Amino acid sequence: MCDTKLFVDELLKNGFEKIAGVPCSFLSSLINEAEKRGLYEAFVNEGDALAYAAGASLSGRKCAVIMQNSGLSNALSPLTSLNELFRLHTLIIIGNRGVDDEPQHRIMATAVKPILDTLKLPYFNAEDNGSLKSAISQLDKSSSAILVNDKNTFSPISFNLKPDNENQPDLPLRYDILKAISDHAEDSIIITTTGFTSREMFCVKDRAENFYMVGSMGCLSSLALGISENMPHKKVIAIDGDSACLMRLGALYTLTEKRPDNLCYIVLDNQANESTGGQRNSLGGSRLVNIMNVLYPTDSAYCANDYKSVIQKFIKTRQYTQIYSKIRVGSLSRLPRPNRALIFGQAERFKREVADVN
Repeated sequence: MCDTKLFVDELLKNGFEKIAGVPCSFLSSLINEAEKRGLYEAFVNEGDALAYAAGASLSGRKCAVIMQNSGLSNALSPLTSLNELFRLHTLIIIGNRGVDDEPQHRIMATAVKPILDTLKLPYFNAEDNGSLKSAISQLDKSSSAILVNDKNTFSPISFNLKPDNENQPDLPLRYDILKAISDHAEDSIIITTTGFTSREMFCVKDRAENFYMVGSMGCLSSLALGISENMPHKKVIAIDGDSACLMRLGALYTLTEKRPDNLCYIVLDNQANESTGGQRNSLGGSRLVNIMNVLYPTDSAYCANDYKSVIQKFIKTRQYTQIYSKIRVGSLSRLPRPNRALIFGQAERFKREVADVN
């Protein structure tokens, strides 16, 4: 196991002044230590974090970038056409989720190293002794050096940084809102975003009309748009999180341009990446509801009870509906995941029992 404090010490010793990125549960201790030292720059998309590091390099500064393996797909364009093209030296640390892990990570777990080999980008196994020194030395020879972290390599570091919303005990919990939506959804399709939202909805009530989008963070609004436009006779309720919505905010622009009249799009905002350890996704004071309102008039629901009238009104009318709720950080203890058989089979179940596709 790598001593997290010594790892950050080594980064500082070698001139790295910032660590930018999007959280991964494998890298939560590294983020926590960086937060304690005022080094962490939170981004909502891995490509944006990489571009920030490129800007630091252009300015003669050093910035490391961290991401989950799934985020490598978001980062490939700036990695190849910005950092590599202009030889802007960047140290990248990738949490390689999926080795004996959850289904949504299994493909990228085996693909990360072949992708890096194809791109001819040097990488080192973070578990190996001296890997950080080797990666930093590599930056003298190439534009990028990458540490691949296949397991929980970093020693535990806790950090009590709490989003603004957690200090407001009157705010609802996500589970209570999901239950209220499920209780009044009738036969509506319910689509839930990656992370705790899908896991909690599974606990609330598993049904054929539910689709748990356990991976592909940021894609929920586009998935919902594709379903609602192609199943106009069905009511669709899409429940997103703030971090996921922000990751591909441009998709919300498209959704509100099309605004199908059988879709209700809901964002639950706790200002955190809760399922990876509760790391912040911004500097605080979320402005997401303001952005949503610019794109389309957005209703605010302040508690679980508000959702009874909101959902019933949506079901009885034909009008695109957009809802925003502030929530607290917090989830069920020992929160289970949908079993693998369900995850692998849910698309067929949905098509068979909801879309009537044999």
